[in-house]
Amino acid sequence: MQRAKRISRTLSDAERSRVAELREQIAGEKDEIVAEARRHKSAHDAAVARLRDVMRLLHSERTRRGLSLADIQARTGIARSALSRLETDPDANPTLTTVTRYAEALGKDLQIMLADKAHSA
Repeated sequence: MQRAKRISRTLSDAERSRVAELREQIAGEKDEIVAEARRHKSAHDAAVARLRDVMRLLHSERTRRGLSLADIQARTGIARSALSRLETDPDANPTLTTVTRYAEALGKDLQIMLADKAHSA
């Protein structure tokens, strides 16, 4: 394996000063950036949990009806392996169309509700 040649140069006083300014700016904004990232991650995790709940309900309905993944594949055209991943993989990220097709294959109508968020005081 060939290694890349390491090239370095000495920064001028102006460049060193600018780098120091940028580091200070970053350090000053870091807590805010981390807090915002945590808020986004929390919202994402909540959405993923809701999607997992939907997939769990679809799986439960499928098994309650005694249907196999092959049955759902025949009704939806979605590969059995993809259906299995949707039901079991915690990182599965199906599209709305896919979830709707799965629900319709079970005779269900997927409904999405838009509601105001609860505001904490």
